[in-house]
Amino acid sequence: MTDTRTGGVVIRTPDQRLRVFVSSTLDELAAERRAVERAVAALRLTPVMFELGARPHPPRELYRAYLAQSDVFVGLYWQRYGWVAPGMQISGLQDEFDLFGGRPRQLYVKTPAPARDPRLADLLQRIGEQASYRRFSTAAELGRLLRDDLAVLLSERFTADRVAPAAKSSAGGPRPLPSGRRCSRGGRGAASAGRVAGLAGATPGERPGRPGPSGARSGPLRRTVRRRHAAQPARGDRRRQCPCGAHARAVSSSTPCPPNPPAARPHAGEPALGGCST
Repeated sequence: MTDTRTGGVVIRTPDQRLRVFVSSTLDELAAERRAVERAVAALRLTPVMFELGARPHPPRELYRAYLAQSDVFVGLYWQRYGWVAPGMQISGLQDEFDLFGGRPRQLYVKTPAPARDPRLADLLQRIGEQASYRRFSTAAELGRLLRDDLAVLLSERFTADRVAPAAKSSAGGPRPLPSGRRCSRGGRGAASAGRVAGLAGATPGERPGRPGPSGARSGPLRRTVRRRHAAQPARGDRRRQCPCGAHARAVSSSTPCPPNPPAARPHAGEPALGGCST
């Protein structure tokens, strides 16, 4: 079998259809096996059966190779348990069921079965614990059931393959920030708060502008902003400096300086100055 993968899709040649392995005892269910072959072929799938021809291989190696290359398992059971090969503890019928593993299996049990082998009864009990099976009475009924079940199986597989990529893409959403970018009080956020508090004259543990007991905002940052705002002249005002350089006052651009402005308050360690003239 040859296939090619392109963009995650398997491209096969048209002759490579899904393979359906048919497991049953040969003689007692010969008519039912023919009905299964017709039902599988009607769906344009490939039946895999021992009746395909003689092969130069031991039976167990042959059905193991067929099972490995098959996609769907169809098991038919009636009264016989099947042949147990030398050195084997179980029949080929049970061995085929066990070897197929978890791949899709369609199982059918013919009724009535008044002379069913106890070993087959035990196998059916174990099969019932792992998968469900359907009962039939005639070969025509079996063919109809198998066609319907295979169509449902293929529909489910197609829907699952189509829904899985959509669910994966819709699962994406806002992704959380990497842990290295998150700010915490003990990390980069605390360092930034410390720098802001230092510029405002507050200690790193103090939050600037936090409401005080009276409800008014206080703190070094708030007081600093108020002082700087009060020191700025109003719009349309200009600041004049006295020639003495001891004081300055904001006056309106339309108001002349007084001839004898009041004496400036002396700084610490300086004598009081008298009036100055502009």
